[in-house]
Amino acid sequence: MNCSRESQNITEKMTTPLVCRLRGLIVAMSLFLCSSPTLFAQDVHYSQFYNAPILLNPGLTGIFNGNVRFMANYRSQWAAVPVDYQTFTAVADIKFNRRYTINRTFFSAGLSFNYDRAGYSKLQLGDLGLNGSITRMFSDHFFGTLGGQVSINQRGFKTDALSFDEQFVFERGQYLPNAPNGETFGRTSRSFVDFSLGFNFRIQALDQSGLVDLLDQRSKIDFGVGFHHLTEPNQAFFEGETERLDMRLSPYAMGILQLSDDFDLAANIFGQFQGPYREYLGMLGAKVHIDRQLGNQWALLVGIGYRLNNDFGDAFMPTIEIYFNNWQAGFNYDVNVSDINVATQRRGGPEFSVRYLFKTPKRPGRRNCPLI
Repeated sequence: MNCSRESQNITEKMTTPLVCRLRGLIVAMSLFLCSSPTLFAQDVHYSQFYNAPILLNPGLTGIFNGNVRFMANYRSQWAAVPVDYQTFTAVADIKFNRRYTINRTFFSAGLSFNYDRAGYSKLQLGDLGLNGSITRMFSDHFFGTLGGQVSINQRGFKTDALSFDEQFVFERGQYLPNAPNGETFGRTSRSFVDFSLGFNFRIQALDQSGLVDLLDQRSKIDFGVGFHHLTEPNQAFFEGETERLDMRLSPYAMGILQLSDDFDLAANIFGQFQGPYREYLGMLGAKVHIDRQLGNQWALLVGIGYRLNNDFGDAFMPTIEIYFNNWQAGFNYDVNVSDINVATQRRGGPEFSVRYLFKTPKRPGRRNCPLI
């Protein structure tokens, strides 16, 4: 998110060759992060974009090691200034693996909910989406996924805390908050249906067909692109007016490179292109596996992220994540470096994420989901 957000919202063990390929991709991602040109975005998004995969691409539905995944994200931004922002996301998705034993293909489905509120006008957006995807395993190392989403969206605002010129008596230098505002609003909310589509590709270590997950094959990379607001729905509040929601393009790459038995390198990059607005985000982190014993698998990730907008660097984000068995929790804090830090005192705001993976016990003779 950025300083022009409100005005925008109102208008709207593994083989050597595989290791080499993955290392090359991770290095390329790191170089991209360090050399990206400045790029704004209109849509709801998070600094921990890699922990909100369905917002990136419906093609990431079902791309996880498990049977069912639950995720939630919360962001509070710019509490130091009056026009703060709050964003919440909840997602659940499930894989259907039966067909995988036949033709190395499986289907996934999910539900997603997003809520965003901004500024004095309480400009808000809520959407409920139904996701679906199909994943094809082309080899033990390579997967392709096509996913889509249809969502019902509701956008609205409130006028209670707003001030209008008719409420100012300039002759006396008074402001009368209870005076008529002289404005007529045809509507203060609007609903519309929206569609998204995306492709994801996964390169990873050997498929996990063992009965237990010993965390000994961890290198992987996902890369793809999401296409959002395919029909560019009308989001205007005034009757007879048309204000199209620009299509958003969201390319990304997210990778883990296993450096040793207990250490990994994480690198994630993400771009958004929506109308005239551009934005790049990136994150580099080191992950240490404190304990890999079954039932007591602990890991800690420490990283740093950075965001670039159209004309300037916007913020950097220190990040920490804790992993315990099937749980993951992340926290980061945005530190503003753009011109808006005069008002925010560099306090962009905190962001939290949590994830839980439900995994059914693996049984001998049964083919399990090959994703790691």
